[in-house]
Amino acid sequence: MLFSFVLSTMRVCKVAVWTGLALACTSTSVLAESGGAAVSNAILTNAAMVHALSPEGAGNNLPVLLEGVVTHYRQRFGDRFFFQDTTDGVYVAVRGAVPDVRVGDRIRIEGFTEAGHYAPVVRLMGLEKLGRGELPKPEYVTAAALATGKYDSRRVEVRGFVRSASPASHTNDPLVIQLRSGGKDLLVLVNDYAPASTNTVDAEVIVRGVAAGVFSWQRQLLEPVVIAGSDQDIEVLSPPQALDALPVKTIQSLFRYAPSGFPERRVRLRGQLLGRQAGKWLAVRDATSGLFVESPDNVNLSPGDEVEVFGFPEMREQTLWLVKAVVRKEGLGAVPEVLASSATNAMRHPCELHRIEGVLADGPRPGEGSWVLSLRDGGANFEVWLPTTGGAHPASWREGARLAVTGITEPFFLPRDRQFMYPFPRGLRLHARTPADVQLVQGAPWWTSPRITKTVLISLTGALLLLSLTTLAVAFLARKNTALREAREQLCAARDELARRFNLRTGEWQEELAARHAAEADFALLTAERTRLARELHDTLEQTLASAALHLDAASGFFHEQPTETERLMSAATQQLRQGQLEVRRSVWNLRALALEQATLPEALRQLGKALADTHGPVVEVRCEGKPALVPPGAASHVFRTAQEGVTNALKHAQAHKIEIILEFKSEGVELRVNDDGCGFDPAAASVNGHFGLLGLKERARALRAELTLDSSPGRGTRLRLAVPASQLKDS
Repeated sequence: MLFSFVLSTMRVCKVAVWTGLALACTSTSVLAESGGAAVSNAILTNAAMVHALSPEGAGNNLPVLLEGVVTHYRQRFGDRFFFQDTTDGVYVAVRGAVPDVRVGDRIRIEGFTEAGHYAPVVRLMGLEKLGRGELPKPEYVTAAALATGKYDSRRVEVRGFVRSASPASHTNDPLVIQLRSGGKDLLVLVNDYAPASTNTVDAEVIVRGVAAGVFSWQRQLLEPVVIAGSDQDIEVLSPPQALDALPVKTIQSLFRYAPSGFPERRVRLRGQLLGRQAGKWLAVRDATSGLFVESPDNVNLSPGDEVEVFGFPEMREQTLWLVKAVVRKEGLGAVPEVLASSATNAMRHPCELHRIEGVLADGPRPGEGSWVLSLRDGGANFEVWLPTTGGAHPASWREGARLAVTGITEPFFLPRDRQFMYPFPRGLRLHARTPADVQLVQGAPWWTSPRITKTVLISLTGALLLLSLTTLAVAFLARKNTALREAREQLCAARDELARRFNLRTGEWQEELAARHAAEADFALLTAERTRLARELHDTLEQTLASAALHLDAASGFFHEQPTETERLMSAATQQLRQGQLEVRRSVWNLRALALEQATLPEALRQLGKALADTHGPVVEVRCEGKPALVPPGAASHVFRTAQEGVTNALKHAQAHKIEIILEFKSEGVELRVNDDGCGFDPAAASVNGHFGLLGLKERARALRAELTLDSSPGRGTRLRLAVPASQLKDS
């Protein structure tokens, strides 16, 4: 009795001390202004204050004095329980003896805060039972709301449809229920349950329990969980439907608009099995459409079998799935029809058996129990998934090979398209059933990307090796040539001095040579002009005067006897003298061509035309085309003399009515054209020593390295063309 009294007295004193500390610190802030980190030793008196701490603040072992109700406790694992007061719920970690409490007990706990794996928790140091209390009223939530994490450790209730209820594999394991709530899946753990509770698949229920979760090492919520104490916390609103009582639906009718919304309960379908991947899925198609059935069971089924399936429909990207399914074999059917198709067309027909040809874009890569092949069909890419059989893939499956693949279509969205609202898929998977569904149509070319890459790498390696050897050789020679470099420097200095003296003397020689060449050029020009003038006087004026003299001599003999003949001879002599006058004018005009020294080439040609216009001869037209450029004197002299020669020949021999002199400036040089409408001649029959001066024209063209063209024929006039290249305009 005395021991009991002392113990009771100590407990009362301890409670009084804790209460006094709590009252003394009511005006003290518990949380720091930055993120809720605790910076004070004030006692935390409710669960909301604990949950408001940051992980760093909760790790400071702040004292806690809380009073509330036990909301969940499993005595088999007495190292933790859930506690809730009027503000919030909190997880309590037990260190030491297992407390003797039950769900619904009202308790007062003493302890310290810890960071916990997700939200802050309380480490229990002392516990006092205050009697039985009432469980907090559960908050109604959905699976989506629980995924936010804000309901952690609170008592909640969730309404939904049971999709699976897996019994425990060991005696102490809880019942695992997958609940569909508000369009999302939720995991429910039931600690104590009867075997009949496993028969709740497809039932609509309300589950009451404590919100918990599965957490990562980075303190992140991976999946929300509701923990129920027993199957008494599960209220069945609508019992499961019998499988055989379900109506048979068509696949195409699923997820179409209906006033009642999408089906959340189990549905019943019938169709033909197109293919399967053992332990993963079945592909079933009825008369309207197709879907994939999630079936981990290794049922004895073959393509073509008629089956009946029961499960929960889901839409994954653009393909229908039936999950948590039960499959029944109804009988044997015909072999499924294979449709020849393309990748673009197959994207519009999910879960059908298609045959598509494509070129292998890369070698096979391993996937989840499958070989994955990337193929290209025209402008569309698609993937082929082939279950592995334990062996290697054929060696002929190389980049560039053309394959024909038979498989089940599964359209999907590409990752880059998920942020947009595209109405159609952007990718395609083709699930081949067996290796026989992949056939080689055409082998890969020898020059594939890997081989090209290998060849390039080998070439680069060889080039680098050769470069390294060359570098070593250069370094070796550089070391050996140090003495030669010094001698070379001395030799270069001597050479530079010699070059300087040579350049000085060469400059003097060039000045003397230039002066000599200039004198020789002037003398040659003067000699050529004198020779030309003598030839002109001999060929024209002398012959004219001789002819006029002969006519006058003949006229004097017939003056008295034959007056008519005398008059004719006198008229002919007069004509010969006038012709001589024209020849003299032309010679004077040729001498005036020296004006080129005081004028540009276009101006000299215009003076030439003006001089000819004074002779009362043919019409002379001078034109300058293009952007005028500077023509050096030497080249200008040759071009001008060529024009003179052409005009002279036209005046003397062509009997022309019109003469054109055209000077055209081009990017590639200067072009001179002299055209007349005279009688013309045959250039091949003309003598190089005749009056036409063809030899002189050729010599001038050769001096300019120019192209000389003479186009003429009897009765068609004459066209003289001289094309001087731009290089001669710089060097001449």
